[in-house]
Amino acid sequence: MRYPTTRKSLLERVQSGDEVSWNEFYCRYAPVVRAVAALYRLHPDECDDVVQMVMTKFFGARERYTYREGKVKFRTYFATVIRSCAVDYIRANASPAGTRLPEPPGEDPFGDRFLEEWRKAVLDEALDELRLRVDGKTYQAFEWYALQGRPVADVTAVLSLTRNQVYLAKSRCTAILREIVSRLNRADGELHLDLP
Repeated sequence: MRYPTTRKSLLERVQSGDEVSWNEFYCRYAPVVRAVAALYRLHPDECDDVVQMVMTKFFGARERYTYREGKVKFRTYFATVIRSCAVDYIRANASPAGTRLPEPPGEDPFGDRFLEEWRKAVLDEALDELRLRVDGKTYQAFEWYALQGRPVADVTAVLSLTRNQVYLAKSRCTAILREIVSRLNRADGELHLDLP
């Protein structure tokens, strides 16, 4: 997968030990880990423990991991770290009688769920890029009206915009977001990202 500049630069900043980037990385990818760990029938607090294990493992190896564009998918590496941490957690917390490691049901629920959660994270990144490409009021109108479905009258009242300005904000942001999503889908043939 070819990373958009923001993601590639985020990985580079994380590798350098930048604390702000660590927080951004954690906020972006902890929900992915938590959702996938839940497939192993772990309780929410156990899923949080797996999140901590994954982040600790990832940040412990961050200096050894090098993003090699076109050769290694970060997504694949990260999925492997999540899966191994979930299995390690289950084994470490199994009863002495040898509780069998639970298998997630279905064909490949881990891969399917991971890709679903990954898409959400990538869509958040696309929205972040959109936010940087338009002015604040335009993005806010788009978010409230198009993404959250708030009535146009509420948006116009709070943002002091006309109805036409709200409609234009939606149209402009949708066009830019479509371009971003299209670029991300071309860069990663497995992504199949849709507009929200």
